[in-house]
Amino acid sequence: METKHKKLINDIVRIDVIEEEIEYYKTLLREHDTGHIHTTIGFLKRRIEELKGEAPWPLD
Repeated sequence: METKHKKLINDIVRIDVIEEEIEYYKTLLREHDTGHIHTTIGFLKRRIEELKGEAPWPLD
């Protein structure tokens, strides 16, 4: 049970860090030449969905 609890806490922290990163990456977006940043943001949002149990991983 303790391992499951520890994993939950780690996932909550991980989600928080990823969300902070997404917000930072959004500040880097420009009208041109930032498609790779859009891709990264989309990938990280998908990872958050997986951590929350809302989507399977890897990208199925």
